[in-house]
Parts: sequence; structure tokens; C-alpha cells
Amino acid sequence: MKLGINFTLPNGQLLKSKHYIKDSGMEINFAALVRAKLMFSLKTINFRAAGPITPPECVRFDVEIIFDNEDHDGQMSLVLEAEPYKLVCNGDKNYITDNKIDQILRSILNILVILICSASLMLCSRAIYRAQLLKELTVQFFRRAYNKELSWDGRLEFLNIWYIMIIVNDLLIIMGSAIKEQIERNQFTNDQWNVCSLFLGLGNLLVWFGVLRYLGFFKTYNVVILTLKKAAPKIFRFSFCALLLYAGFMFCGWLILGPYHMKFRSLATTSECLFSLINGDDMFATFSIMSKKSPMLWWFSRVYLYSFISLYIYVVLSLFISVIMDAYDTIKQYYSEGFPKSDLQTFIGEPCIEEVSSGLYRTQSSSSLNAMMNSLFCCNFYRSAYSKIGGGGSNLNIL
Repeated sequence: MKLGINFTLPNGQLLKSKHYIKDSGMEINFAALVRAKLMFSLKTINFRAAGPITPPECVRFDVEIIFDNEDHDGQMSLVLEAEPYKLVCNGDKNYITDNKIDQILRSILNILVILICSASLMLCSRAIYRAQLLKELTVQFFRRAYNKELSWDGRLEFLNIWYIMIIVNDLLIIMGSAIKEQIERNQFTNDQWNVCSLFLGLGNLLVWFGVLRYLGFFKTYNVVILTLKKAAPKIFRFSFCALLLYAGFMFCGWLILGPYHMKFRSLATTSECLFSLINGDDMFATFSIMSKKSPMLWWFSRVYLYSFISLYIYVVLSLFISVIMDAYDTIKQYYSEGFPKSDLQTFIGEPCIEEVSSGLYRTQSSSSLNAMMNSLFCCNFYRSAYSKIGGGGSNLNIL
């Protein structure tokens, strides 16, 4: 078998890698080769003629080719990895910039997104902070007035999960927009689009989840949201039990069927195969790929696959759906008979819209700009307002 890599040098001389290695004093037994790694760098210029940015980009690719012959089965696996790095272009870099307006508009958009998300982040953080102050005052009021602790459900009334999700998506979008702006200004030495897309993608996902909050104002959509909220604790407990069974099947299949089935060669591929079987995907191929070299393991694979598919499709998934349907029936019953109240809701009662807007809960305020700024950024205003709830003679030191 002839081994070697041949290429021509700029002067026309033919370079043979096998002779080069031999002349360099390196003795390599290719028949006993286990693993080899070839590393080199390539430089190129990207003119980006069809892109939104006309300046050329100088890029260096650090290429790594891995030859893996650990199995010694006559087949050598190849892995090629190329990592790009941006360089500073030297030489004649004169170019025509006909899209200055587009660049300015993109920068304005990025800055505007960052400012809006920053304002949303501060307002939601302020709302959560004020709610926790009010919770501490309420806990102390229940201790002093009723000589009991506020229940866990009552404490959760002061924690708005929607605000926490908004804070997280604001942080993600701010970081993604900042990275995007720096990339467009060529302030990064290597490509950070993967990190940028990760932040922006997750932030966008949470933004669309937040739209569900506004659908909750409609009764029809609110039933779905309340059903998911009601079923969430049971779903988590049920999923934990199902995950233990799943882990047992996964390790069993990997240990026993790994040498004979390509879909069970590793834990990752085993988990992917079992998850696809739960959804009824590629069942026949999973059965037929199994090697018949060992009749005992061939029959075991049949029993193993039939047991897993039957258990998860006919039992686990059915119970999972029944848990959600039970929560849905409970929410429907609450709509007809009334929702259960926590001790905090019982204390507040059910004021109608007219009672809330009648001025009973209205505090003194000022229309001046100074008062508005104090209400937004100063905590002294909240201390004076909340002290009315806690009582003037109490020794509450919340702030």
C-alpha cells in the first residue's frame, strides 16, 4: 500500500510527504499507526461582494485533520476541524462604502434595543424588589395581628414569575445585541456569531413565552395557562419517575447491545434512539439493524425493544396525558365553583372594580417632575408608603 501526500512547491519541485518525514529523521511505522494529527493554517480574503458590509475581511483558518486508526480494522476515520480568526488586513485597503446609512441604522437599532431592554430590566427588578418589601411587611403584620405565619401559597403571591422571565430575556437580548454591535464594528478578533445567535435566540424564545401572559386576560386562553400551571408539579414528579425508568433502559441497552447495534454504540446515541422510539420514529430500522451474530442477544434485543416501546407508548404517555387532563378538569371545576383561596387572598377579599377605583387604596402623590423621579428611583417614597401598612408605631426595619 502506497502512503504519502504529494504536492508541488512554488518553484515547481514535487514534495512527497513520506520522503519529507524520512529526511527529517522521523521514523513512522504506518502499519502500526494509531492516531495522527495534521495541523496547518490558511489565510484568505473575504471581499463579501454580496453582503451588507463592503470592507474586505482577512481571515486565518487553523485547520486540524485527525486520522484515527485505533480500531485497526482497515478503515481510518477522518475528522476535519477549521477554526476561523479575523486578522488585520495590511496593504491597499481602499474601498467604496456605499452603505453608511445602513450601518448607522443597524447601530441605532442595536442601541435602541439595548436601551429598551435595559429600561424593562430596571422596571421589572424594581417591581420584584417592591413586592418583596411588601411581603416582609405582610408577614410581620400576620404575626402581629393574627399570631400566625403567612402560608407558602400566600408568600408566592408576591413573586411574579413573569417578571423573572422578562428579566432573563432582557439580559440575554442585551448581551446578544452588544455582541452583534461589536461584531459589525469588527472589534472581535474571531467570529462570535455563535455566541451572539445563542443569546438572541434564547431571548427571543422567552419573549414569545411572555406573550402567554397577555393571553391570560382572555378566559379561553387562560384555561390552558392555568392547566399547565396546575399540572406542572405533578408533571415534574411524574417525569422524574419516568426518567429513572428511561435511564435503566438506556444503560442496559448501551452495555448489552452496544457492540452489536450501531444505534447503541454510545450513551448519547442510545438515548437518541430510545427517544425516537417513544415517538414511533424509525422502529423497523432499529429492529432490522441488530446483528445476528449472537442469537441470544438477538432475541434479547427483541424483548428489550418490545418492552420499552410498550411501556412508554401505552403506559407512560397515557398516564402523562391523564395527569394533564386531571388538571384541566380541576380548572374547569374551579371556574364553575370558584377558585380556592390562600390566607392572603382571604384577608384581602374580593373587591370589585368600583371599589378598587373608588380611591380607597389611593395614596397621596404629587404631580411634579421631582416626585415622579423620586417614585421611580428613590426608596424613601416606598418606605413612607409601606409604613402606613405596617403601622406607625411598629419597629419595622425593612429597608
